[in-house]
Amino acid sequence: MLKRILVCLLVFLIPGVAVAACGAVPSSSPVLAGSKLGVDSGSTVNNGTSTNNINGGAKYDGTLDAINPNTGAVISASSSFPSLDPATFPGTGSTDTSAATVGAGAYDDVTVADLSSTSFSGGSYFIDKLDIGKSATVNLAAGSYFIKTLSLGDGSRIVVSPSGTVRLYIDSKATLDKNTLINAAGAVADLQVLLYPGADWDAANNVTFVGIVYAPDISSKIEFGKDASIKGALVTAGEVKLGKDANLIFSAADEAAVGGVSTCVAPAAPGSFNAFEPSTGAGAIVGVIKTKIAGSAFSLDVVAISGGAQANSFTSSAKVELLGNTSTGVALDANNCPTSYTVLQTATAAINNGRSTVGLAAVSDAWKNVRARVSYPTTSPSVTSCSTDNFAIRPASFGGVTVSDTDSVTAGAARTLANTVVAGGNVHKAGRPFSIAAMARNAADAATANYAGSPAASLTACVLPVAGCTLGTLATGTWSAAAGTVTTAGASYSEVGAFAMKLVDASFAAVDAADGSTAAEMTIESAALNVGRFVPDHFELATASVPIFKTFNDPACATRSFTYVGQPFGYLTLPKATITAKNAAGATTLDYAGALWKLTPSDVKQPYTPPPVTLDDGLIGLPVVTSTGGGTGTITSNASDMVAYVRTLPIAPFAAAIDLKMSISDSTENSVAGNGQIDTATTADFLNIAFDSGNEIRFGQLVLSNAHGSELLGLPVPIEARYWNGAGFARNAADSCTQLAAAHVSLSNWQRDLNACETSVSLSGRFNAGRGNLRFSAPGANNTGSVDLAVQLGAIAGGTTCVAGVATAAVAASQTWLQGRWSGADYDDNPVARASFGLHRGSKPLIYLREMY
Repeated sequence: MLKRILVCLLVFLIPGVAVAACGAVPSSSPVLAGSKLGVDSGSTVNNGTSTNNINGGAKYDGTLDAINPNTGAVISASSSFPSLDPATFPGTGSTDTSAATVGAGAYDDVTVADLSSTSFSGGSYFIDKLDIGKSATVNLAAGSYFIKTLSLGDGSRIVVSPSGTVRLYIDSKATLDKNTLINAAGAVADLQVLLYPGADWDAANNVTFVGIVYAPDISSKIEFGKDASIKGALVTAGEVKLGKDANLIFSAADEAAVGGVSTCVAPAAPGSFNAFEPSTGAGAIVGVIKTKIAGSAFSLDVVAISGGAQANSFTSSAKVELLGNTSTGVALDANNCPTSYTVLQTATAAINNGRSTVGLAAVSDAWKNVRARVSYPTTSPSVTSCSTDNFAIRPASFGGVTVSDTDSVTAGAARTLANTVVAGGNVHKAGRPFSIAAMARNAADAATANYAGSPAASLTACVLPVAGCTLGTLATGTWSAAAGTVTTAGASYSEVGAFAMKLVDASFAAVDAADGSTAAEMTIESAALNVGRFVPDHFELATASVPIFKTFNDPACATRSFTYVGQPFGYLTLPKATITAKNAAGATTLDYAGALWKLTPSDVKQPYTPPPVTLDDGLIGLPVVTSTGGGTGTITSNASDMVAYVRTLPIAPFAAAIDLKMSISDSTENSVAGNGQIDTATTADFLNIAFDSGNEIRFGQLVLSNAHGSELLGLPVPIEARYWNGAGFARNAADSCTQLAAAHVSLSNWQRDLNACETSVSLSGRFNAGRGNLRFSAPGANNTGSVDLAVQLGAIAGGTTCVAGVATAAVAASQTWLQGRWSGADYDDNPVARASFGLHRGSKPLIYLREMY
């Protein structure tokens, strides 16, 4: 005891040496000697990248000396030497053993025979003497081995197996014969040799050693013979001696391993660990971990647990790892850890009094299912637990959102759909597929490649129409994902106009739904963006009236029953149709109104189907188109509309069967490539339109006959409406509607003593059973002669007439449907005749002849 007291006093006299409580072993050099350093010639040091000669052949006394691993130079250093823990070597046992397997416990002598093998199962050992024979092998499992005296025979081996940390505490002396192998294939941190004050380490020639030999007291001596291979560190406040041709290996990794060695006795391991939010209440052993953001650092609290409570006596470092999975439902092992995972990060938690906060660096990618795994000790852990709560690391946001199409009915990327004006620009048809693409990004705006979710599209505002907007339904379709970018080619919007939207994924962090994470914490969103403009996919029309034609186009004629071929006839009741703007699914687009309503009268088509004769629709005018709101409107035919069967050759009477199909199209957008136009999918069909007083159609003509009479009397001229009955023209007894006036009869070719206007024409009223009342007044005595007459049935009249003795220009009757084929091949000639006065006396016995009507 007196020797040890004196030695400790001497430590204070050595420059650069200080005594410290238990703690980390000095780690900057492969050799650190407090009192003496001796290095024989030919020795080298390898720092992992280069080998350098050590200043061999010299002795260094009286100061703290170290070997520079990068140059081989011996340099002065300063360091404290933490004391061992426990400070006093514990007592040993009284039992001897030479068993092949030695369990933890206290022993007197443990003997390993030459050429044999013995395994120590691990734990705590207290041995008075461990004697390992020649060429014997000792397997040491992780544990603390307190050995007063250790001896190894020629060619013997110590192997750390299974891997873990083995600490050899030597109280007196360790003697190693030549050719021994100490942890030769292991890691530096696996073998830690700790020499109590007064203990020595004496290794003969050709010894291979991997590990750390540490002696905090000046009284200790560490010695290796020639040709030694030492990977790790020899650290002592006392003396170090290296024989010829020693080879030291001390890489950066070895330095880190040495720095991780502490002389302090590890506290009793807790039963388990947990991790949760730092805001979790004091003394808690269970808590939650809320959703985290990829690319953002965060902290967790780690708690040591023993006996169902926080282990307040536990103060040590534990390893914390984040274990991530891209899917949920992963099986858990007995430690509550996933059976398959990716290690996202490793950190060290310096736990103090059972609980501490550990800062974790940002995780760049997104993970749906993460747990924190806590292990103790940090190497060769004996206790491992995963957090009771799993959590998600979600993308910070969606960025680079684009909405596009190929054309107005096809998804694609050719055209951007960001049009918010009522006229011009790209448009897309409501209900037709378009594309959306977005990148899931972390807080540093980098892609989170693991994200493969299916965001929803949330409508945030109506942009068009500005007022009275009804937001439609925005569907995204099926998403596909690659490297954090999600795309869909099946998006659709049910309404017209433009809207603001954002992408939202509230399900990615579903594992946190029950742990108090707020919707804002769990939800991935994009910034709002404007999308548009949408237009109807098509129009659907329906009849809204029962149209009726006017027979003979003259409701004032009570006896009408037919209409002539070529005679225009209009409507008693006009055709009217409703317009409904629809999306591709057939729903009404309510916002197609106001400034978004683009339909005009010129967009309407009104084709007629008129068998068996072609119908002349040249008198069809522009209809009236009216928006009635809510995506609907009406088309009403022009009140002046008339149609007529085209008049060519005679045709037998037939029943009219006229159909009208109304349609409408919006072509205001097709000036932009890809927009196309909006057409009618369902027409308004007015079939077999009725007539108000008979639908028979007759081919007719007006016939004049020559007339002869006395100049002293009025002269009736036969005028008759005829129709083609299939065999020839016959008087049209059904015609009591035709009306002609005297002004329609032109007079010409006045002959002999009959001068112009010495006779006048009278013609008025409706025909009666196909006959009219055309007459000339009596010219008077001596006014004999003749005059030619023609009924001006065309649209333009020629010549003059005489009405009431006054010469006036003839007026066009505009009744071409009564013209005949009097010359040429077509039925386009006005009827003509001659009226003569006093030229034909007849037989002498006949004094006077007059026809009675």
